[in-house]
Amino acid sequence: MLNPIRKTNTALLAMLLALTSLSAHAATTSREENLANPRGWSAVAGMEPQAVREMARRLPLSEQASGDQPWCGHDAEIAQTLSDDFGESRIATNASDTALWGSDLMGTWTVVLERPDATSCVIASGIGFSDAQSPQSYFTKAGLGS
Repeated sequence: MLNPIRKTNTALLAMLLALTSLSAHAATTSREENLANPRGWSAVAGMEPQAVREMARRLPLSEQASGDQPWCGHDAEIAQTLSDDFGESRIATNASDTALWGSDLMGTWTVVLERPDATSCVIASGIGFSDAQSPQSYFTKAGLGS
């Protein structure tokens, strides 16, 4: 049996691989095309990120979940995984509880709900990140801003 952290990392990696696979099937795009047209996806298929954000306010840690849910974990676990596995760093916040993480090198971005109980939940992610672009544009791509 996988330990909870490995299980969570495996689930996140599977989600990102699925997103990469969807992009590859549609058409192969260059880094320049991704930067010109960043794309993002909700952490829960069929739900808008704003709805995922509201749902994530009440979710248990993923290791305690009884069904599918966005990845929720202790703040330090989420931060370490985004940093170590994807080269992302915390870029900006939107509202008081939603943070954008991004990697200029990897070209990936993640929107995380940061809860007051020291738990964070991934609510959206995407490709085409560049630190030259306004952070607000990624929140907008994730459906969390105008």
